[in-house]
Amino acid sequence: MVYVRLASVVAAASLLLMAAADDPPEPSQTVKDPITTPSVTMPAHEMSSIGCFATGIPLENHGHYLYRSPGNCQLVCIEQGKNVMGLSDGENCWCGDKIPALEWKTDNSTCSTTCSGDQTSLCGGPGALWVVLTGVTRNKVDFFQPDSSSSSAKPTSTAPPSTSSASATPTATPSSAPKKESKPNTIAIAVGVVVGILALAAICFGVWFLLRRRRQHQVEEDYRRNAANVNAFVNGGKLHTSDASMNNSRLDPSFVDRRQSNGSIADNEDYSRRILKA
Repeated sequence: MVYVRLASVVAAASLLLMAAADDPPEPSQTVKDPITTPSVTMPAHEMSSIGCFATGIPLENHGHYLYRSPGNCQLVCIEQGKNVMGLSDGENCWCGDKIPALEWKTDNSTCSTTCSGDQTSLCGGPGALWVVLTGVTRNKVDFFQPDSSSSSAKPTSTAPPSTSSASATPTATPSSAPKKESKPNTIAIAVGVVVGILALAAICFGVWFLLRRRRQHQVEEDYRRNAANVNAFVNGGKLHTSDASMNNSRLDPSFVDRRQSNGSIADNEDYSRRILKA
């Protein structure tokens, strides 16, 4: 019965591993430094909107957040000490020291996506950033100056660079659709579950086998003891026991002989009459 259960557990674990192997992996996380909410509370100043831009360069994307809002992104950037922040795709927060290049600015209607944490506010658009000054400094914040060889071309979010030189047009803007966090490795979890189940089954089987062996040994001991008692009774009239008081000495012929009277009372005198002696 135990072997049948163990085989069933192994079969179920194998099916689980096969199902986990067929599950395609999630895309890898591309955000360099994901930050959802600030870790400390800091004073915030009034924000100043700059406009909608087609790319987030040179800002850095800190990832998406389920409850993103302009105020939340501002606190994230203030904690990083950044002067500029950007919002894209309704949930991504960008931070940096300079405003994206002026020639990359687009019509504000492009940034019409509402924020995931505040339906009354706009947080950029698909592949576009709504850029705002965080208020960390009251000084003028400069625009980013791209290289002269690429200043006339507006960066795109999907096209690869035309050349491999450092002055190529910026490509693959981080303002693309937010990446979902990769889920835990299901294969490793399945392997751990299988190993744990097998270990538990082995422990249960060992305990069962030990108890069964001990009970069998006890039965054998009782059988041998009973057989020895029967043989002793049949052969010599003595039971096989460690208690000497259990020996029946009445079955010993020599003991019967010792109980016989061998002249302990004088038979030659008449004890029926009372005899007075001086």
